[in-house]
Amino acid sequence: MSTATALRPLEGIHVPTITIFKDTPGQEIDIEANKKHMLYLAQAGVQGVLIQGSTGEQVALTREERIQLTRATRQVAEENGFDRFTIMAGAGAQSAHEAIALAKDAADAGADYVVVLPPSFFASSMTADAVEAFYIEVADNIPIPLIVYSWPAVSSGLEVTSDGVSRLAKHANIIGIKQTDNNVGKMARNVYQNPGFIVLGGASDYLIGALAVGAHGTITGIANFFPRTILELVALYRAGKHEEATKLQGAVSAAEWAILAGGIPATKYATQLYLGYGGLLRRPVPPAPVSVRERVKVLMAPISATEQKLVARSKGQ
Repeated sequence: MSTATALRPLEGIHVPTITIFKDTPGQEIDIEANKKHMLYLAQAGVQGVLIQGSTGEQVALTREERIQLTRATRQVAEENGFDRFTIMAGAGAQSAHEAIALAKDAADAGADYVVVLPPSFFASSMTADAVEAFYIEVADNIPIPLIVYSWPAVSSGLEVTSDGVSRLAKHANIIGIKQTDNNVGKMARNVYQNPGFIVLGGASDYLIGALAVGAHGTITGIANFFPRTILELVALYRAGKHEEATKLQGAVSAAEWAILAGGIPATKYATQLYLGYGGLLRRPVPPAPVSVRERVKVLMAPISATEQKLVARSKGQ
């Protein structure tokens, strides 16, 4: 593990960032707009980002675009004094060969860790042993640590069990898991059975539940536009203000349902609505329909108000 990586923590709140595209026929990546968004998140106080993940439309990005995005993210962090800003990069692929290549690209461009989904195109042939062997092969051959990405909904149902996680956790270069399987019981087991292994939630609608069983933080899409609210939720819980934390958790859970139900179109619509940029999806994914947009507005209104108050507080107003 590099010295830089050792200094950049995984505990805390991380944002699976959207990828911002230009409104042109070619829908090229807008590097400057992406850098602006990374700076906004760093200044809000989150620990780091997961770039080119599911929320970042990873499957629609070329290899070169991934390199450009990673390099730009590291550049904006360094240029603005965020030396401890953690950068995770998605490196999932349908073969160990490609996942290794993507992870090496990410490391060369400035990422601290890679987050890797299991290859699932041939899911019926992927036994538990085959999935674990995939992770071990990738981890053996890359220069930065690997985080297992557990999201059965987008992996044809593939999921590493708690027993499998314990086996993988013994590997020196497999240091954590992102659980978008949203299984708090499994989080508790993974924390308890694997001391030192990082367990991160994949959403924030159960954040204080995850923290209560020992999870180290979360990677949550709603923090693209409400980062201070999620940080406040953690602060209230850590301070023992459980009644206030529970109330805010309810509001966050209701708001996050708009994303969980509406998918990436809902996330990008909300980013455009609350930040004024980032709403364009790369074709062929269509924009959010009216019903989804209305749900976003209704369910997110309470924590939008909370976010505005927290922004004002940060400015001393």
